[in-house]
Amino acid sequence: MSIVKALKKLGKKLNTAGTEPSGKTIAGVLGSIEESFNISGSAGAYVTAIELELTEGVVSGGTATLSDETTVPITVTTATE
Repeated sequence: MSIVKALKKLGKKLNTAGTEPSGKTIAGVLGSIEESFNISGSAGAYVTAIELELTEGVVSGGTATLSDETTVPITVTTATE
C-alpha cells in the first residue's frame, strides 16, 4: 500500500464524518486533512503535525502532535482486502 493511500485511510478514520481526504501526494493529503476535516479531540485539541515511521519503505507507525503540544501514537495494522 502506498503512503498516500495509507494517509487517506487514516484521514477517513480521523474524520468525524467518515469522508476520505483528497490529494494525490503526501503533502496534498495532509493539507486536505488539515484544511477540511474536523479531527479535534474531546478537549478541542486538533492535529498540527503527523510524523510517520517507515520500515523498508512501508508506513509502520508514527506520532501525531496536537495543538496543545501533546503527542498521540499512530498505530498501523495490516488490512486484509
